[in-house]
Amino acid sequence: MEEINNIKPTQVMTLCILRKGDDLLLGMKKILFGVGKYNGYGGKVEPGESVEQALVREMKEESGLDLLRYELRGVAKFEFPDSIREVHIYEGLDCTGVLVESNEMIPYWFHIDKIPFEKMWKSDKYWFPFFLNREYFEGGAIFDENYNLLSCKIEKIG
Repeated sequence: MEEINNIKPTQVMTLCILRKGDDLLLGMKKILFGVGKYNGYGGKVEPGESVEQALVREMKEESGLDLLRYELRGVAKFEFPDSIREVHIYEGLDCTGVLVESNEMIPYWFHIDKIPFEKMWKSDKYWFPFFLNREYFEGGAIFDENYNLLSCKIEKIG
């Protein structure tokens, strides 16, 4: 895999996938970056905010749910031609509230055997097995200007 270029601006991001038994909550992105793809809920860490504060805030804004318990499953750097996104990937374990469609995401539940990888970021299939097995992972992926996956390396840590 090519080396991640750490000279580009890096944005710290959160991503949360809520698990209820054998079902996972993904959202279909309606606007902006990643439109038309299924993804977890999350976004940018704002100045003065911790990663976990951003995780809880983004989950509430995008799904209507209040995240009560969660665990960090991995950290991955995704390089694009103009930036790097350092994404902290969490499993949501418990929440309260009413799940709603937001201006950014349409919620869908998927059984763990029916994850729609063909409608997700191409790098997701590399880290998802670690996520599903609750194994901590790290790595990264490089995409071209058309968001085609050029290289990806994800590995279990510990």
